[in-house]
Amino acid sequence: MVFLPPTTSTTSAADVGLKRGHVDYYRHLSSEARSRLPNPIKSIWKAAQVKTGTINMGNGDPHHTLYPICEMNFVVPSIEEHDPVQSWRSGTGEQNIIASYKDDPCTLSLRTAFAYGAGAGLKEVRDALADLNDRIHSPPNHTVSLSLGNADALTKCFRLLGDPCDSFLCEEFTFSAMTNAALPLGIKWVPIRMDNNGLVPSDLERILSNWDEATQGKRPHVLYTIPCSQNPTGSTLSLERRQQIYQIAHDWDIIILEDDPYFFLQYDLDVNQSTMQQYGYTRAIAEVLPRSFLSMDYDGRVMRLDSFSKIVAPGMRLGWVTSNSFFAEKLDMLTDSSSQHPHGMGQAFISELLGSGGWGVDGFMKWILSLCNEYQRRRDLFMDVFRQKVAISGFATAEVPQSGMFVWIKINLEHHARFSTSQTPTVPGGPTTNTADLMDELFRKLLNSGLVMMPASTFAIVDRTGTTGSHINDRVNFFRATFVGTDVTIRDGLTIFGRTLEEFFF
Repeated sequence: MVFLPPTTSTTSAADVGLKRGHVDYYRHLSSEARSRLPNPIKSIWKAAQVKTGTINMGNGDPHHTLYPICEMNFVVPSIEEHDPVQSWRSGTGEQNIIASYKDDPCTLSLRTAFAYGAGAGLKEVRDALADLNDRIHSPPNHTVSLSLGNADALTKCFRLLGDPCDSFLCEEFTFSAMTNAALPLGIKWVPIRMDNNGLVPSDLERILSNWDEATQGKRPHVLYTIPCSQNPTGSTLSLERRQQIYQIAHDWDIIILEDDPYFFLQYDLDVNQSTMQQYGYTRAIAEVLPRSFLSMDYDGRVMRLDSFSKIVAPGMRLGWVTSNSFFAEKLDMLTDSSSQHPHGMGQAFISELLGSGGWGVDGFMKWILSLCNEYQRRRDLFMDVFRQKVAISGFATAEVPQSGMFVWIKINLEHHARFSTSQTPTVPGGPTTNTADLMDELFRKLLNSGLVMMPASTFAIVDRTGTTGSHINDRVNFFRATFVGTDVTIRDGLTIFGRTLEEFFF
């Protein structure tokens, strides 16, 4: 068993690390995960796959001859175009048809894709994504399981790792749709302070080293983080910070849920053309992508979540989880007894797309690079219009995001005539400014003007420990805006924003 440190604030990470010696994955499981039994029917199904030619009279699958479908054709952009995204958008490029068949050869037969399968997903798809992982992250000893996108994967990870009254760590502003999913499980969130560069490692260390289990309950053992284009702030963790965070996780035996749907959407990339010509797009792009927590995971403490939502289409509802084999098995057991395996159409499409008859992995990465170029163009347009229509007033500022889809816009409320810094908190440790009230007023003015931006309060995680020094409602003077819309949307939206902002301040 792993060593559990004394319940005093003086316990050091070194004490925990020296006495632990190895990662006890079992101790991180929830009571639900520990008590779950394998789906017995799925267990027999898996055993039946071992020997080729086994006659299966045990399953309840309709026979493939009764499927009312024998072929699916997917019309996709030709990856031979110099800039496939621009050619596809303009309608000037060539198209390719990739097909899945029930009775003819293809990467993944529809006989297999449309049959019942295991929760982890079909081997052909998992192998293709494991190959992509290896080329990008080179993770040691990790297993790939499919999901219905990151929302599905995260909610299952919460169930896998969290018990009622557990405390999980997260950024102080985060994607509330996901953190809310953990609340009915009785999980409490502990926010970590952020700056313009994302999660602050020293604050993570402060929380863990000062944790008093006698008054606060069990020390947090899970960190949920969005390291690239953090939602909502758009910040991307530097390599130095990632290394510091991983070391802290190692010292304190923390499982990292690395939610990274924006990982491939990186901008201002200095891709080496010589490497690209000699070794292909995958290697050249992998060299300049941020280094993931998964890539440095020698402990097996990272559960990485990837998705096709931002790089193919959100309605696909298909993603993949990469973790150690122990967690993967427990995750698959949960899926086998709940949502079941991801849909066959999505698995068939990805198999053919990444297979020899489609784009292949290298063609897929060429599409990614072309997609990044288009999103970078839209980001640059957004920032140009923002400087012209908004920033010129001095009432709002914004950092240029390195990745993803969002700009985190700071509203400079200190210039507002009604801004107050001397409010008396209604509860101990409560807000001392009227920031939240003014931001709510501005949000409603924007809505009445025909513009929606997401207010920071939507994403704020309130600290219940009373140790952060200031209430988060004093720091909600931000809006999250997206730059992935059309050029017209960007220009018209920021024009409304600039005009309404001036009205608000005057």
